[in-house]
Amino acid sequence: MALQLSPRPNNALENNAKLKQVKVLVCTEACAFSGYAYCGTNQRLLDALNQNAVANSMPLGKEFLPLVEVEVSFPHGVKKNTREAIIRKSNILFVGEKSECSSAAPEIKDRPLMYPMRPKTPLAVEIHLPSYMLIGHLHAEVWQQILDVIDRADKFIALTDVQVLQTSNNAELTFDFVAVNRDKIIYVGEPIDSTPAHLPVNEPAIRHSNFS
Repeated sequence: MALQLSPRPNNALENNAKLKQVKVLVCTEACAFSGYAYCGTNQRLLDALNQNAVANSMPLGKEFLPLVEVEVSFPHGVKKNTREAIIRKSNILFVGEKSECSSAAPEIKDRPLMYPMRPKTPLAVEIHLPSYMLIGHLHAEVWQQILDVIDRADKFIALTDVQVLQTSNNAELTFDFVAVNRDKIIYVGEPIDSTPAHLPVNEPAIRHSNFS
């Protein structure tokens, strides 16, 4: 009698036609992970992180975030590569989504959106996390203030047009979209200006492509 072994978790994700890969940088207090996360084909990464119905109906973690094809960056420049890493969401500071050009992109854009977009007002904010400062925009309903947007039930909140500053070495990353763990926020304020005072004006930014 032949035994049929269950597929490895990452194989189950890769072979699921209802899922798509998203290139991400996941930062924790201990290290950073560059790799591919998963969400529903017509879903947002933010919804997968917030444990919505996608996690209940598909093989996505509720309390853990699975990544594949991962490069782990430790302090002092040490790096290692691993096929799979499963990260506890409560330890994540933020997840930055990296744009990738793909021939399949027009196909995805033509599909119906599960979340119709409503006009929102961008609110410039400065979010302080352990070892990081994020400068970007929250998006609020017309009647909302910053507190209304961040003081909510979702574990992760969305930030767009983001500068990510690592306070230990002044390194700067940029992302179109970042999901921030509310439980890791130290405080939120309005940015004084678009150029952080501790960075020289002419210093080139380290773009997120360096983490691919």
